[in-house]
Formats: sequence, structure tokens, C-alpha cells
Amino acid sequence: MMNVWVIGSQGLLGSALLDCCLQKGIQAVGTSHGEADICNLEQLRDKVNEIKPTHIINCAAYTNVDGAEKDSKSAFAVNCEGAANAASVAKEYGARFIHISTDFVFDGKGDRPYREEDTCAPINEYGKSKWEGEKKVLEIMPTACIIRTSWVFGSRGKNFICSLLGWFQEREQLQMVSDHKGKPTYSVDLAEAVTRLFNAEGIVHFANSGEVSRYQIAMDLWEAMKQKGIEIKCQSIQPVPSSQFQAIAERPSYSALDTSKYVSMTSFKPRPWLEAASEFLDGTFKV
Repeated sequence: MMNVWVIGSQGLLGSALLDCCLQKGIQAVGTSHGEADICNLEQLRDKVNEIKPTHIINCAAYTNVDGAEKDSKSAFAVNCEGAANAASVAKEYGARFIHISTDFVFDGKGDRPYREEDTCAPINEYGKSKWEGEKKVLEIMPTACIIRTSWVFGSRGKNFICSLLGWFQEREQLQMVSDHKGKPTYSVDLAEAVTRLFNAEGIVHFANSGEVSRYQIAMDLWEAMKQKGIEIKCQSIQPVPSSQFQAIAERPSYSALDTSKYVSMTSFKPRPWLEAASEFLDGTFKV
């Protein structure tokens, strides 16, 4: 019988994955950082013997992109060494292993969606820590599955779309970056994708469909909220170049992921991000 252990179950994806498993009747156990610190190999070994999983899903990550520039040691401890610890425990116990990674392993200089085999060349410490983590995982466990995703949003954890909804309620005017493009991913859809890849191996990309800038996300959600009759304070949104914001870490200017491999493996096509976001709005505002 399948028994799934979700490491980092209180985060954006981890919590959605537990919900998804529950809905599908899949036995799953989640642990938080306090219950199973990914940086503590012995603690993970104790937990794996307690839980006895058939599958281990590593959703734990250091995701503060700007914070990683100032404290790369912490980012690498979690995203590289921690990932290696989880892979080691999965190998020792004989469980299948899935590790979640990011579009930030690419440099953003491409002009088409990134494929799994494209060269990784991260431009910030967060991306470097995730890329090194990927390599460690596959070195330890070549049969592992690494799922790269992008711009994840959902009801738990800090994310751009949740922040945006708050700004719509608080501010009359907004300025949004218009020269960075990617694909938003709904945590509920990503969790569903993970369950379809439980027995997959190698690197797979997943994101909702539709390449957009932060500015276009804001405009589309602004219109959707007005159509749904959701009261908002914001009256105008202005497009601005990323150079106008003094972020500590450089971001890839283009990081859309090609999901054709996922489609060929599962026969499921990711739905448009705005359709997923509309569903998220309905749940958030009880429309």
C-alpha cells in the first residue's frame, strides 16, 4: 500500500499535497521543520523508520530569494545539503523520491520556454543552491524525480499573487514589473501533478499554461476581481521596468518552463494560469 511522506508539509505545496492525497484516498503523513529538520540527517532517519513511507516528497526549501544573497550558507544548507539528506534517507529505506526545484536554475536569457535538458546557469544564490541540490539528489539517487516549477501561488505561505490581492485592497495605485516573464503555477494544480508523477524518474517541468509578466498578472487579476464584484481600492496599475526596483538578487528576465514532457508522460495538459487563479479567487473571497 502506498504511504507518502511529505517533508515540509506546512508550506504552500506541502499543505496542498496533503489535501490532494486525502481527496484521492492516498495515505500520507506530513512533517514540519520542527518535526523533521531536513538539515538533520539522523532526525530524518528516525522519522523514516517511524513513518515507513513508500514515497518521500521533499517540499522543504529556503525560498527567500533576496535573503539567500545575504545568507547563502542557510540557502545551501537547506536547498543543497538538506535535499541530499532527504535523498540519502530515501535510498537507504528503499522509498521513491521526488524533489521540488525551480525555474531559477536558468539564467533567463532564453527566448523560448526552457526544456528539461537545457543548460542550467543560475544568476543568484537561491538558484545556485537549488541547482546544486538537484545535482546532489541525482548523484545519490539516479532514480529520483525532480519537478521544476515556477511562480507558485496558493492559500498558504508567502507568494506574489497573495501579496497582490492585499495591495489591491490597500493601495489606490500600483507599479508592476513588465519586463520579466514566466508562468504562474497554482499550488493545487502542482500538487495534482506531483501525484501523477509518483513513479516517475528524471527531471520534469510543471507550470500552468500562459506566459505573463508581473504587470500582466496584476492587470488580469484586477479585471477578474472587478468582474466578480470583489471590492478593491486600487484604481490604476502602471508597467515599469525591473531596473526601477532595487532588488538585492537579480531575477531571470524570462523563465517560462516547457511542460510538453509532463504532458507526454501523463496525458494531462496544464490548464491556463488565469483559470486556476479565478478558482483561487472564488475560494479566497467566497464568491
